[in-house]
Amino acid sequence: MKKFITAALFIAALAALKSQTLDEALKQIDETSLIERVKILSSDEFLGRAPGHEGEEKTIDYLKKEFVKLGLKSPSGNYEQPFELTELTPEVTPVIDFIKDGKKVSLKHADEFVAVTRQAREEIEIPPTEVIFAGYGINAPEYGWNDFEGIDVKNKIIIVMVNDPGFAAKDTSLFTGRAMTYYGRWTYKYEEAARQGAAGIFIIHETEAASYPWEVVRNGRVGPQFFIEDGDKNSSRAKFEGWITYDKAKEIFELAGLDLQNELENAAKPGFRSKSLGLKTSLKIKNKINRIKTRNLIGVLPGSETPDEYLFYMAHWDHLGYDPDLTGDNIYNGARDNALGVASILEIAEAFSKVDHKRSIAFVALAAEEQGLLGSEYYVKNPVLPLEKTIAAFNIDGGNIFGKTKDIAVLGLGNSELDAYINKTGRKYGKMIVPDPSPEAGGFYRSDHYNFVKAGIPSLYLRHGILAEDGQTNISELSRRWTKEHYHKVSDEYNDDWNLSGAIEDIKILFEIGYTLSNDGNYPKILRR
Repeated sequence: MKKFITAALFIAALAALKSQTLDEALKQIDETSLIERVKILSSDEFLGRAPGHEGEEKTIDYLKKEFVKLGLKSPSGNYEQPFELTELTPEVTPVIDFIKDGKKVSLKHADEFVAVTRQAREEIEIPPTEVIFAGYGINAPEYGWNDFEGIDVKNKIIIVMVNDPGFAAKDTSLFTGRAMTYYGRWTYKYEEAARQGAAGIFIIHETEAASYPWEVVRNGRVGPQFFIEDGDKNSSRAKFEGWITYDKAKEIFELAGLDLQNELENAAKPGFRSKSLGLKTSLKIKNKINRIKTRNLIGVLPGSETPDEYLFYMAHWDHLGYDPDLTGDNIYNGARDNALGVASILEIAEAFSKVDHKRSIAFVALAAEEQGLLGSEYYVKNPVLPLEKTIAAFNIDGGNIFGKTKDIAVLGLGNSELDAYINKTGRKYGKMIVPDPSPEAGGFYRSDHYNFVKAGIPSLYLRHGILAEDGQTNISELSRRWTKEHYHKVSDEYNDDWNLSGAIEDIKILFEIGYTLSNDGNYPKILRR
């Protein structure tokens, strides 16, 4: 009884301290402090925030101090959820040859192909091995689609196309038309290659289908790679996972006596059958293996009535580090991706610290998102706070740097009952709620919230709108240009030209949605995954 009274008094005292109104709390979300936090996290001093390196220590130290300052409680004693990553630094065959009847097509590493391995071995060697074109590399019974029907790809190398058949065929009856499903993601294609027993897999890169240029692929797969081991050195994965440029894929298919565009068109039609290209290639990867510790950070503002129920605000703190081989600027500062996201959840924490909320609010800074959503994957498999008590999750990855908009995009609109909350709050801010304007990019599957969705937790992932409030700014063009010029490049740095007025509105909307859900006692459901 004494313990109960003590806890009740503590919660009552906590609620009394949080006596500000909702409007006063919203004033805590401030553009000046948002910019200051972004500048700190994306400064050269943080060295690109790569997991397991010098930049991580600076990042973690800064975030812990912010958590303390904001009054967040630690469920672990020091806010940390440590876990091990295997860091593989590959040395890849500099040139690989696709050979048929004494003729060959040669590909240069980094410029025309990339390849990494998840297998934690010092050397991976693929001798001359048959190459098979496996369409889109998809086995999806619910769509009546199986690119592996009637062909055995075990111990062979497969080439597949990025994205879904519906995107290529512009056919709404195939999969979900232009809107990418999880089957279109490179992560799925690698997983399916392993399930089929393939020795290796190359994905054909095409900028529109992938939604990003070749430089993004190259920058993410040249240099150290991070993975979580499965206890058997990831031996169940294919020996290598790679990409090739579209132009080189054309040459490879010509060597096989085929026209790539015709083959891709056929691969997007029901009834397609995969085929051998009648040529072989080989590959060797030597790995420098290092096992490192990295950390998710979790801080909690306890609820006043149901503190054992949680809402999650998450953003990944990591980026790509730095490249010592680059001359001049060699630091991937990751200002928009994702210093802006981390700064945003800190702003939301500041607002929540000023008002009473019945449910607890957890703020999670996740590691290793850039290497395949690894921090969120680890968290979901090893939850610090019970998943069955996690009511909803809100993810911020990037943000609006282009100014105020009349609309706001919900990636995965229709996937959960959280839509009702964004619709109501969006209307308060005069926003039209729209689906993902670029569904072919598969953005819903490309950030940390998706691991929570797979675990059954309704999640909300917003993107900036495209209808500028001033009626003149072409936000679609600005966004495309930013992606082409800065995404996953050293030029992703804070710029005084950023217009964060729209970001502030979006952050306030996310705060208000959580504030409502933290107090209404509802349990929104997932409608589809």
